[in-house]
Amino acid sequence: MKMGMTSRTMLALAALLAAGCTRDGDGGGDSRRADANQAGTTAACEVVEKGFNLPDVLTETSGIALSRTRPGVYWSHNDSGRPADVFAIDAEGRLLQTVHVTGAKNHDWEDIATGPCPAGGGNCVYVGDIGNNDKDRNHVGMWVFPEPEPGARATAPAQEFRARYPEHRTDIEAMAVLPDGRVYLVSKGNNDAIQLFRWPTPLQAGAEPALERVRELAPEPKEIGDRVTAASASPDGRFVAVRTYAALAIYRTQDLLGSGQPFAQFDLDPLAEPQGEAVALGSDGSVVLTSEGPGSKHVPGTIARLRCSLPQQ
Repeated sequence: MKMGMTSRTMLALAALLAAGCTRDGDGGGDSRRADANQAGTTAACEVVEKGFNLPDVLTETSGIALSRTRPGVYWSHNDSGRPADVFAIDAEGRLLQTVHVTGAKNHDWEDIATGPCPAGGGNCVYVGDIGNNDKDRNHVGMWVFPEPEPGARATAPAQEFRARYPEHRTDIEAMAVLPDGRVYLVSKGNNDAIQLFRWPTPLQAGAEPALERVRELAPEPKEIGDRVTAASASPDGRFVAVRTYAALAIYRTQDLLGSGQPFAQFDLDPLAEPQGEAVALGSDGSVVLTSEGPGSKHVPGTIARLRCSLPQQ
């Protein structure tokens, strides 16, 4: 979603949940250390690379996900109203492949994930048609299809899944898929609290169940920079990253789904992103983030990489 940044603040989500953050004095502005809530456990993140431009076809990147079949490859897509295409890129933003999603429409694509196919037997890409900027939609949508092979120009026919809001309509831009196929959404916090929702599983095409509210993560953000724009589960399912325009928080999955706090947070100001949008978290602590460039200024989107030390237990 296009939205002008009026501030670059620390992650209100993490701050409200009391996950402290300190800045290293000798880090040259590019490293931050995030202290865990559990005694004796720390996690640190540092910038590995930043400043690579995204290809011109990704005019409004809104999500990024690790390929499950091709090491070093990521899937991304454009925001609302663009063609129903996904793009394979590498960690430096180079375009590897453009693939049309057969049978799909891009109403308001906001995030992307990879995980097991709903019927089993392979790896699938999940594209979240979950945006609701004007809160005029009664449901969220999701397109799911087998991960494309190298060289493919179109996917197998995508399955559409829908779900209703459990209460009032809200804008959602963040989606994470766990290794067992469970799908979670995090609301953005546009004029309401930041909420975690579960998509009822098993997924059923043609049905429209209500999303299940799991918990409130934070009250309504006071700053635009603190609104949630993306989420990502690590492939091993142990961790979930949640990002805003301006910062990153990492949870143990069990803490996110329970009542726990993020164990790490990272101020994304050093990346100088035009408008931070997406995150992909690796099981080894690698993090890839993309940002879209404001179209009115013809600024290209960017891609950056972090390395975070994740707790072993």
